[in-house]
Amino acid sequence: MKKIALVAFDQFTDIDLFLMWDILGRNQHDWQVRILGKQRELRSAHGLAISTHGSLAEANQADVVLFASGKEGVPAAISDNAFMGAFQLDPSRQLLGSICAGAFILERLGLLPERRATTHPDARTALRAAGVEPDDRPFMSVGNVATAGGCLAALYLVGWIVERLFGAEKRRETLQPVLPAGQYDVYEQLIASSIR
Repeated sequence: MKKIALVAFDQFTDIDLFLMWDILGRNQHDWQVRILGKQRELRSAHGLAISTHGSLAEANQADVVLFASGKEGVPAAISDNAFMGAFQLDPSRQLLGSICAGAFILERLGLLPERRATTHPDARTALRAAGVEPDDRPFMSVGNVATAGGCLAALYLVGWIVERLFGAEKRRETLQPVLPAGQYDVYEQLIASSIR
């Protein structure tokens, strides 16, 4: 069974974490998904308190590590030595990804291949200032590292993870339950073309 770690922090963006959590949490046979954080309880940008399932160090042993986003949460996390120091990630044996401003964490950890990433459109200027070339696509990957820009691009990030681990059919099976009624074919075409 594959281990998927969703890394969060105080002031994380609600939809960025919960959309990934919800989609991935529907399958309990092929993988185990856990929300990891520095504290036992985290508070979202909208004030929702959640309990974490484990410590940040668990990410180092996971097969997949996905970083959440947060307009205020990411800068605070990056400046927290205990948070950043917990990670010893290795893209040669792990799939790594981020949604929106989570790309700044990958950048700070030195894990962005080619110094390119996508992020939320509002964060592109800051990403460029950090020495990273912003990509305008909603999803991009280089090797085992992927970034997604815009909250709903979590569909692409999760789809990429599942397809990399289990193939295209499992990806379709995983995403179909959350796609809008009557538009499955439209979304399937969009997702498939975006993650390749």
